[in-house]
Amino acid sequence: MQQDFREKISVIVPVYNVEKYLDRCIRGIQAQTYQNLEIILVDDGSTDESGKMCDCYGEGDARIRVIHKENGGSSSARNKGIEIASGEYIGFLDADDYPDETMYEKLYQALKQNGNKTERPIAQVMSRDFDEQGNLLKDAYRSSGKLNFLTRKEMFRLLMLHEGDSSFCTKLIRGDFARRFRFSENRLNEDFELVLKMLMEIEGVYSLEEAHYNILIRQGSTQRSGFKPQLYEAVVDNSDFAYGIMEKEFPGLRRETERFYYFQRLDYLLHIPVERMKPNNVCYRKVLHEVRRGKRVWRENPFLQEKEKKNLIRLSLCPKLSKRVHGVIMKIRERRNG
Repeated sequence: MQQDFREKISVIVPVYNVEKYLDRCIRGIQAQTYQNLEIILVDDGSTDESGKMCDCYGEGDARIRVIHKENGGSSSARNKGIEIASGEYIGFLDADDYPDETMYEKLYQALKQNGNKTERPIAQVMSRDFDEQGNLLKDAYRSSGKLNFLTRKEMFRLLMLHEGDSSFCTKLIRGDFARRFRFSENRLNEDFELVLKMLMEIEGVYSLEEAHYNILIRQGSTQRSGFKPQLYEAVVDNSDFAYGIMEKEFPGLRRETERFYYFQRLDYLLHIPVERMKPNNVCYRKVLHEVRRGKRVWRENPFLQEKEKKNLIRLSLCPKLSKRVHGVIMKIRERRNG
């Protein structure tokens, strides 16, 4: 059957110092079986050759629009892309990742064959993780090939159990709906917050259980290495935001949300360096207080694993000592594996 390409898809790609990976990303977009694309490359003040590469791509493909701006972060670049996007649908990609060639066709079909309902403006696919050598690190969480409709309650529950996908890179959104929102700037982990905001205004999300988006896990990536206070504070803030939504919209998901609430605090405590565990660190003091105060809640939570509860016990009782012991164990493991 001949594909209908009358409706345009705008694909927004923030670009910042990714000269090593950009070509694969752009070629992956250009090779899409859904051909009516507007490819918006937002150079976010790159200091390598990425900006020049964007201009070269623009000269060779009329579908590509290039914007150069001062560095403001991924959210700022995405928001700039939304401002100029002209497509009936909008998608987002990270410049160091790449899509399978059928990804946007599959997403478009998921929305169209189900009536393109006003209350159902989002479709998503699954993803895979690769390292820089091309080795598969993690395959799709689900790969049945089924197209499901997840109600907003079901989607919220999956997110609280870390079984859902909050990334915008795996999604296609109807343009009129997407333009009503903007990403929070000057913060990390911004996808999660915006996904929850969108969920509150729709019936749910079409979810295709097939992997069509490829995530590169690389050393030095913005959110994938080391301790970044802004990132882990955003992790805590997101759990507070989710808890507020649960109380208002989904009181029946209290235990799932409490699991998420304390898991995010555990994640923070596991990553914060000992030298930052000080009384004048407002976020650290807040997290530690909440973990200690909620001991009964997280110990009785059926969705937290036993090892997670044991870590919470150790970190709530002797946070600095637990961190030092954990650091020694990790170094021993690294030496053995090395």
